Amino acid sequence: MEKNNRNVIRRTAVGMMAGALLMSGASLAPLPGGESQLIAHAAGAAADKEAVSTQNAKSEDIRVALFANLPKGSPGETSHITMSSTSQLKVEARHNAESAGSVDAGAGQVRFSADDYKVKLIETKDKAAATAVLKKAQAGNDAVMIEMPRRGATFYAVYAGSYPTGKAANQALNRLTNDDGVAALLKGYEPAVAGPHYVQTGTYASSKEAQTVQAMLLDADVDAFVVTMIANGQLQTSVWAGQAESEAQLERIKASIEHKNLSVSVRPAQAQGALIHTIEETASGSLPHLRVNGTVKWLVKPADQKNTIKIAERHGRAYRGEMEVSLHNEALALVNEVPLEQYLISVVGGEVYSSWPQEALKAQAVAARTFALYQGTKFEIANVVDTTLSQAYYGVEKEHPNIKQAVEDTAGQVLMQNGKLIEAIFSSNAGGKTADPSEIWGGSYDYFQVVDSPDDAVEEGKKSWYRVVMPDGKSGYVREDVVDKTGRHDDAGSELVIVSEDGTNIRPTPAIQSDVKPIAKMNKGTSLAVIETVAESTEMNWVRGPYTSEQITSWLKSRTKTELNGPVTSLKITERGPSGRAVKIEANGVQVSVSYPDNFRYAFGGLPSTLFDIVSTGANAAAGTDGNKEVNGAGEEQAASGTKQSGEKVPENGVMLDENGKSGDASSEPTFLFVGKGNGHGVGMSQWGAKGLADQGYDYKKILQYYYKNVELVKR
Repeated sequence: MEKNNRNVIRRTAVGMMAGALLMSGASLAPLPGGESQLIAHAAGAAADKEAVSTQNAKSEDIRVALFANLPKGSPGETSHITMSSTSQLKVEARHNAESAGSVDAGAGQVRFSADDYKVKLIETKDKAAATAVLKKAQAGNDAVMIEMPRRGATFYAVYAGSYPTGKAANQALNRLTNDDGVAALLKGYEPAVAGPHYVQTGTYASSKEAQTVQAMLLDADVDAFVVTMIANGQLQTSVWAGQAESEAQLERIKASIEHKNLSVSVRPAQAQGALIHTIEETASGSLPHLRVNGTVKWLVKPADQKNTIKIAERHGRAYRGEMEVSLHNEALALVNEVPLEQYLISVVGGEVYSSWPQEALKAQAVAARTFALYQGTKFEIANVVDTTLSQAYYGVEKEHPNIKQAVEDTAGQVLMQNGKLIEAIFSSNAGGKTADPSEIWGGSYDYFQVVDSPDDAVEEGKKSWYRVVMPDGKSGYVREDVVDKTGRHDDAGSELVIVSEDGTNIRPTPAIQSDVKPIAKMNKGTSLAVIETVAESTEMNWVRGPYTSEQITSWLKSRTKTELNGPVTSLKITERGPSGRAVKIEANGVQVSVSYPDNFRYAFGGLPSTLFDIVSTGANAAAGTDGNKEVNGAGEEQAASGTKQSGEKVPENGVMLDENGKSGDASSEPTFLFVGKGNGHGVGMSQWGAKGLADQGYDYKKILQYYYKNVELVKR
């Protein structure tokens, strides 16, 4: 996907409460060293700026949630987290925010999962049989294969799923065992639920000593694991046995161990948290797999701090800083702790083009820094998430020397009002005019005001598109460079062009979209009537649709609380806000019910902005390239038809002409076309507008002052 499409909106959480905009600024937490003192910005104080940059890099980290189960704003969840680095990875235990010691993961790659409830499908020495079960289980579940050494042989245990409760795991067990395909592969093995309940042996001075005890239990057919745990604030090595579904089952396992007269005593596991060590067998080999038990947070870092950590489940991206793994709200969580200024280099690179003028990049750096610091502990275990719900963050892949220079040149600089950080939100493209918060989320704040925004730079170098009518009367869009002008016009006065290549696509909107099929393909020499010349659909100007009554009706029923009185036959904007954005819309004369106006974007299929018009059509005749005109049930609207026969059925997606000659699609049912400007909510700084101002000679301070009113630029 192109960057300008990714930057749909750079903003606060969808559904943010308007009052949050007045929240007082707070330092990121937890941060060593507490809040930094604010000092007035002074241009040219290079030495001071460098000192601030160094201080931030060393002492001020930001916590970015990559995976987490959060009530609002979750970046997504995963059952496994696979980390790799070019240097050895070390795992450090945290206790009361202090280090309780570290564990050598033993490799440059390690996988984590939650120690929750799973279904143990099979354990066998036959690796091929276990692999067959694994593949079958992976078709509909998360599943892993773990090595289990027993009595001098290697057994392979397949575990399916990740479930927060025993009940959910038992439901999965029933589903799997009732699957004939799975049952046939088990060859009589009886699957069971495995849970996070254990008995604990003593503590040991080394892993080797613990492995000796583990082997004794495994040889006696007791599932046992070496664990690294925190007890009484100390990092210890022990062996846990059982992985029972319930405490009652655990008591039976404990009794069985005692009955076997093994030279080991057991008691209930007692630890604030633990890492349960296993070895997972994968298609590419074996790797350490650590199951996370309890409330302790585990910090993963490369032995060489200059190296990055790749996260396979986050599109294989590489990140600087350290990774914190924990259980949060009964699910696996991953937080990247990275120096704030280093984070900003990636964020700014993910938000705007590195080729933009330096002053635009600097403005983005200040806005991104201010926004990040404003968040506080908004996301429970993190300050921000890595999605555009906070700011786009892709790790090192978005770093660039130009961006790094912009961040360094503005090191520590933030925007404040009355001694408090502002929520310096921004969007990709304001469509020529920024929005007032009242027309987006409600409320009004003096540092967000409606201003003209030079956002049309996004259209530089773009081709024009023709809205054309095909021989069958249907309409669509074709780019200007794939047709040739003939110098001729039809009887209706429309210019005629001919297709220059076979297989030329006629598209539903004036844009090439890989995920949207063309409405037709025309061969070389086909004549088309041009009824309109439009700009390519971009972040500045766009077209969506046409959507049928059925589509609109379905969306409004499923995405809003609108009480419709039948299929949607009319759709009308009844009120606009200060910038012209839609704030009230009626369907069939009934007000469309959304929690705040910006939700119109979601309600109508995911529109780029709320700065739009709605073009609706009914059943009317259509224009064909022969130019014959005919009024066919169009009321006062004049329709042009591609047939000489009166009463000919109107073709789908045809074209109607009103009394002013303006065209719109005609169909056998009402359709609705959304024609709009801008990309994003439009509040605050427009990123394309910032580029436009920089092109006009504005420096970054003036750009910021243009979009954020009544604020002060200060250095932390």
